[in-house]
Amino acid sequence: MRQIMYPSFSARPAWAEINLDNIAHNLRQFRQQIGPVTKMMAVVKADGYGHGAVKVAEAALQSGASSLAVAFVEEAIALRQAGIDAPILLFGYTDPVQFPILVHYKLTPTVFGLDTALEYSEFAVDHDTVLPLHLKIDTGMGRIGLLPDEAVEVIVRISRLPGLKIEGIYTHLAAAEENDLTYTREQLMLFNRIIDSCTYKGVTFPLVHAANSAAAINHPSARYNLVRLGIAMYGCYPAPNLQGKGIDLIPALTFKSKVVLVKEVPVGSAISYGCTFRTTKDTLVATVPVGYADGYCRRLSNKGHVLIRGCRAPVIGTVCMDQLMIDVSHIPGVRLNDEVVIYGRQGGGHVSIEEAADQVGTINYELLCALDKRIPRYYFQEGKFSSVYDIIEDRIISINS
Repeated sequence: MRQIMYPSFSARPAWAEINLDNIAHNLRQFRQQIGPVTKMMAVVKADGYGHGAVKVAEAALQSGASSLAVAFVEEAIALRQAGIDAPILLFGYTDPVQFPILVHYKLTPTVFGLDTALEYSEFAVDHDTVLPLHLKIDTGMGRIGLLPDEAVEVIVRISRLPGLKIEGIYTHLAAAEENDLTYTREQLMLFNRIIDSCTYKGVTFPLVHAANSAAAINHPSARYNLVRLGIAMYGCYPAPNLQGKGIDLIPALTFKSKVVLVKEVPVGSAISYGCTFRTTKDTLVATVPVGYADGYCRRLSNKGHVLIRGCRAPVIGTVCMDQLMIDVSHIPGVRLNDEVVIYGRQGGGHVSIEEAADQVGTINYELLCALDKRIPRYYFQEGKFSSVYDIIEDRIISINS
């Protein structure tokens, strides 16, 4: 069992271990699958799906990703301020008034409307610069993007605007993880039709992308010359049915804590808020300092399991904001400071984030993104503890080996 020497500032016995070697492994898996030419874009929005955007971005770029993607300007600025200079695409809407920020930090916005493009063009001309952009097509996601009926005309007009450079065109597939490929094929046919029509009118695109993690695994025809890797880069499959399809993923995150109290309570004792659990026998209860404020879902009350001494222990009672209780009556020798694995492996035991997500009716994405920043991130690379995110100083601190 790996033992961590805690930096002096990290007194709270709860943390996430992020194995950057696993990020590298997962990207190598995709490189083998997609071939040497297709580019990989690492999606690090939502603080790298809870893993820490800066360290994940660095590892991804070292492992073959050529660009990054985030949702909003603020996420991109954090990467730039950390010294990352790779191309960064903004997936969401970026108000044209943020044009100076885009130029200063060398960011690439997504555009899906002529009015926005016109404002960008005016700013670019006024500042004697050229703004790169990607165009988004809504082929069936029903979210942001140009609708197919208007797309070609709008794209041609945007292509003629001064001060703008169309670097890419993309769409988002709504059902790429499904076994029924019908809807995805319809989206790709629409997308291809738009690209062909634009090409006929003299508008071409250096980068064409449609494949998210699911499509990168499940739809070779959706890969074009760039794939966007999000959840799979972190070692989680977008859906269970995508396992065994040529990509062997290893989760990068393990969520851990320690036992802070062990006590025996008599039969009939109520545990936690609302008295939702009462013991049916004398019970050994261990308290773990992790709760819903840390991202451990309250709906796992009386449902979830954790690992201690390699054994599964059920969560009993209501999950609190900062603490949860587990029944360890069946596990010999549990004591203060024993390591607890919330998500991950310990000994021969395994509690996956997918299991927890199934229990509360959500997806692995949500539980990963819910992991709060008050949980320190301990980074491992090349088989050793390399750095930690310090919540007090809000920065990453390298650990001398």
